[in-house]
Amino acid sequence: MSESRWSLLLVAGLAVALVACQAIQEETPTEPTPAVTPAPLAIPVILATPKPTPKPTTTPTPTPSPTPTPSAPTGTCSLPASNPSSPVCTDETAQLLGQVEKALTAVTTNRPDIFDFDNKKCDNCYYVKNVDAYINQAVKQLNALGVCALYDGEEMAVKENNNYSEQYDILLASGHMRRGSGSYRGVCRPALF
Repeated sequence: MSESRWSLLLVAGLAVALVACQAIQEETPTEPTPAVTPAPLAIPVILATPKPTPKPTTTPTPTPSPTPTPSAPTGTCSLPASNPSSPVCTDETAQLLGQVEKALTAVTTNRPDIFDFDNKKCDNCYYVKNVDAYINQAVKQLNALGVCALYDGEEMAVKENNNYSEQYDILLASGHMRRGSGSYRGVCRPALF
């Protein structure tokens, strides 16, 4: 290639470079461009019309069925009422436990219909299906043994005279018979009833 052509190409390249530098300088900002803050964008929101809240219906609170309280036991006691004003109760040794146990055994023998013999807490502590009948039969059997008995809804008071009476809890909260020395609660002097 000839020198003139090289010179021409060199001049043309310099001219292009010069123009390009000028173009770059012209596009470069000399002052900060003001920031363009876009207008807030409003997006319409369609809210559902609230449905009226129904008033809650009140569910009646179930009334628990009361634990059956045995009715006044039948039977006879030949002793007069004691009703002391200030009895002294202690936990001395039971004197009438044998009669109480004998009476409870007689109740299970004479009235098997009031027990569930398959549901028991101890060897002879059966579930009582009819509490009233159980208590009444226990009082009847104790009277037949010459022992007076009175059930107050919690414990059975028994006496053979008015000098003392003993307290027995013969029914567990589970509805089972309570037997043996665990049923004995204490003695009161003079007799409570």
